[in-house]
Amino acid sequence: MTSHTAAEDTGRTEITEAVAYPAPGKPPVAAPAAGLVGAILSLCLVAAGIVGIRDAMVAADWIDGQMWTKTAAEWIDGLTFDHWMIPVGIGLVLLGLWWLIAALKPRRKTAIPVKARTSVWITPSDVARISSVATETVPGVLSTRTTASRKKVSVTSQVTGADAAAIKIGIAESVRDALSGLESPPKISVRTKSGDS
Repeated sequence: MTSHTAAEDTGRTEITEAVAYPAPGKPPVAAPAAGLVGAILSLCLVAAGIVGIRDAMVAADWIDGQMWTKTAAEWIDGLTFDHWMIPVGIGLVLLGLWWLIAALKPRRKTAIPVKARTSVWITPSDVARISSVATETVPGVLSTRTTASRKKVSVTSQVTGADAAAIKIGIAESVRDALSGLESPPKISVRTKSGDS
């Protein structure tokens, strides 16, 4: 896309290039919680189909036995109130509420946005790797173990005994610089342990 503007002081025509960037993409998210509910309902549906086929075979005299669906219907028809029905009813209500919440619950974001003109995302595990590599540039660090979430990075470093407090500050600054490209840098927690050089 090209736009032309006339420069008043020189009388020349300036040509500027306008770059069109794609619309931001959707953030990476985890599988929906309702997926588990769907799998359970699918298994129940398959089981009901198997029972239906089995009862159809009994009704057609292909196999011997009683129809399970007829037996279950007769058992339910003859039920009267009993104390065990109260906890079972409460449990079924809670199960229904859990299924409803699972269906409406928003999907959890699984990555962290990076400062960029287009949609760029990084996973927490990669943030942890970057943080560990950043600590290697700090003098006095022997080894590092890092864990990360979308909002926090926890660094545990084994350091030499010389001025552990200064090394801890250096680790925090190095990790902060390494993660400065993120749109919302996570909170950084640093722990140090004395080790042999």
